[in-house]
Amino acid sequence: MNWITEENYAARMQAEAEPYLAARRESGFTERVKGQPIYYEHYRADAPKAVIVVSHGFTESVTKFAESIYYMLQAGYEVWGLDHRGHGQSYRHNQNPYVVHVERFEDYVLDLKHLTETRVKPAAGALPVYLYCHSMGGCIGAWMIEAYPDLFQKAVLSSPMLGLSFGKIPVPVVYAAASLKGIGEKRKEPMDPINAFPPADFEKSCDSSRCRYEYYYGKRLADVRLQTNSPSINWGKQSVKACARVCSKSQTGKIRIPVLLCQAGADDVVKNASQDLFASRVPSCELYRVPGMKHELYMTDSPVLIPYWEKVFAFLG
Repeated sequence: MNWITEENYAARMQAEAEPYLAARRESGFTERVKGQPIYYEHYRADAPKAVIVVSHGFTESVTKFAESIYYMLQAGYEVWGLDHRGHGQSYRHNQNPYVVHVERFEDYVLDLKHLTETRVKPAAGALPVYLYCHSMGGCIGAWMIEAYPDLFQKAVLSSPMLGLSFGKIPVPVVYAAASLKGIGEKRKEPMDPINAFPPADFEKSCDSSRCRYEYYYGKRLADVRLQTNSPSINWGKQSVKACARVCSKSQTGKIRIPVLLCQAGADDVVKNASQDLFASRVPSCELYRVPGMKHELYMTDSPVLIPYWEKVFAFLG
């Protein structure tokens, strides 16, 4: 495995990882709903042993997972990823480029199901298909493996959004406020006003690796489509409901495949307690804790990042 370490990180990404990925990448759009194109990328591996579908987190894009996909390909996995609606190059319901809006959380799930059934599975043939998810993508992934338990053979949920953290404000209060404020077109407005892409602030970011944070921030500065930064009122409401759904006994009991849940010990974005509850209700779920790290485990420095990926690849086999 050619690991991209912290020394000369950006230069090595540009000289080694980016050309490697570009030579293997195919991209396009798929439409589950007419007039609402969803952007995807497909990376071909040399003699693949399995396929991984990547489901990114809130305000992210498949572009952010370039380093992760680089490792997946080297490990022998073909990779597919998409920009969830409201993100990156995919369809958006609203005009503000900095705000993520969704009408129904289930639309994320159905988009991913559509891509998997119409593109991934036909191309995979007899190869097993796995799911790798982060944060919001983890909530989408949990919903997927509950509602469609035969679609994937294994799933990795990395810092999954199974319970949102709003600081000292109780979740029911946030939900009630969103329900009152988010009427009509106001549902598309941001929870907090935003009309510009904020300056870099590593200390307040979800990352534990400064060089990785700065590398992707540079990508975002160069492309307004990557500058989503705030939730709409309805996104908050829909996400609270989705978290409650996927952690319920009635839904967790439907999971039949092996699951690896990776938990960041210093996560202040999503609730570790909700992840613990989910894991306790899914007999096939293995909980892998990474102490002291912030939310984005795939954006940590090499002493933590390499064991993290070794654990993921060992689980997938």
